Amino acid sequence: MSSLNGMILGLGLFFLGLQLTGQNMRALSGGSFRNLVRGLTDSPWLAALCGLFAGALMQSATAVTFILVSMLGSGIIQSAAARLVLVWCNVGLTAFAFLAAVNISPIVAYLVGGAGILMGAVRTKPWNTYAGAFLGVGIILFGLEQIGSGLAPLKDALWFHEILEMALGSPMLAFTIGFAASALLQSNTGAAMVVITLAQSGAFGVAEAMPLIYGTNLGAILLRAFLASGLRGSSIRIVRMEDLFCVFGGALMMGLLFAEKAGIPLVGALADKMDGGAPIQLAMVFLLSNFIPALVLTPFLPICDSVLKKYWPSDFEDKPECPKYLTNQALADPETALDLIPKELGRLFASVSPARATMDGGHDEGAAPAFVTLGGAIESFCVRLAVENPLTTDQSLRLQRYRAWLHTIRHIGEAVGELAFSLAALPSGAEACASRLIAWVTQNITLGAEATSTMEVEKIRVFFESSKQKDPAVREMRRNFLGNCGAFSPSGTLDMSSMVDDFDIAAWLIHRLSKLQMQSMEQSV
Repeated sequence: MSSLNGMILGLGLFFLGLQLTGQNMRALSGGSFRNLVRGLTDSPWLAALCGLFAGALMQSATAVTFILVSMLGSGIIQSAAARLVLVWCNVGLTAFAFLAAVNISPIVAYLVGGAGILMGAVRTKPWNTYAGAFLGVGIILFGLEQIGSGLAPLKDALWFHEILEMALGSPMLAFTIGFAASALLQSNTGAAMVVITLAQSGAFGVAEAMPLIYGTNLGAILLRAFLASGLRGSSIRIVRMEDLFCVFGGALMMGLLFAEKAGIPLVGALADKMDGGAPIQLAMVFLLSNFIPALVLTPFLPICDSVLKKYWPSDFEDKPECPKYLTNQALADPETALDLIPKELGRLFASVSPARATMDGGHDEGAAPAFVTLGGAIESFCVRLAVENPLTTDQSLRLQRYRAWLHTIRHIGEAVGELAFSLAALPSGAEACASRLIAWVTQNITLGAEATSTMEVEKIRVFFESSKQKDPAVREMRRNFLGNCGAFSPSGTLDMSSMVDDFDIAAWLIHRLSKLQMQSMEQSV
């Protein structure tokens, strides 16, 4: 195999390994990360440790960023803790680069072969996911070996040395090349590992590779800019916080590099003291290129957030027809997406109003256009979540329950719309007699929307008890309405009977939703 063929094969395997590892490690660590985050929001030290843990496992600051975006939306984590987790996850993801600095060639074949056999033989989770993650790591290491082998014959070629001298002769040009490599690989860790492999093969030394390493930290900015489209308020500020960290880190480390070239012993001097040659030294440089900016920036995170608020304020415009909590980014983390769906369902339920006589639309529509549009958006999100993610059995059951709630809320919207039209058709003066019926529906919609949004056990119980349409008080309201309103106009009896029927349908559906929520609560205990 020629050198060029070996390098292309190595790059292909490296890309494949990165994808396999990223997918499986995020699947394995996402739930653990969320559970850990729930208990650390009051401790800055624990938030920083959680960031280290998340970065080391997920190997992607971008993945951590968008999980935090979804968790902010669901109220699991506050902005202050999210910023700490985000900054320190950049330090944690550098751990993987040390694999490229260690000679583990003898075990690569066993790692790839064993993980591949396990992945093919075991279909149950999480073992299949573990196998996929190990297989990805093995393929990454094998790809790096191929890149190094393909590069070995080139290092003595004159033309290759000339290209390297031109590329690495200027620190700023080398920094730009590192940025481009990271943007291409969509992983600063992956780009750093390639740089370490090239240095291990003798293509260049530690001093020439340092600006390359510093440039890799900025590569994911382009990807995040694409993925963050449509985010607003605190969500977009978290994304921009990660971008700010990368830009600040790159500028700070390049400043230290130029200071070191002026004769001040800093990062390069510390790396030179490391045993193990260029690979270990560059892995340490990669670690320091994230650790030093994180250490410097952490005390100033509140100030950074204040600055970001000036450019990306919390300017969410609550449009009734548009989802407030559900975003495309949330689909990447099924567990958090499932936490966001009830919040959006509660918002949908709260938009139902029996007091409006026309429900913003024609009688045939039965519900407001905004209500119909938002309900369709929630349904579309649920379908995409089921199709685009390998959900666990528990997650699938939760999604089915939420879709049942959605369908019931949509029916409630239609029934309340009919009730509103029946109210408008009552004889003059009879509307006041219906006020208790309308108040009962409004009260239970308010209770149900709050119970749906918060998923709190006590609020679900209150909603369930309040919405019992067979309660004697509800029957008394119906009798009083028919008896008192009949005096206004005998010809209005049919309209009043129709309104009672519409009330009964709406009341039954509201109580049906409360029963579904009680069942979900009991099943989850």
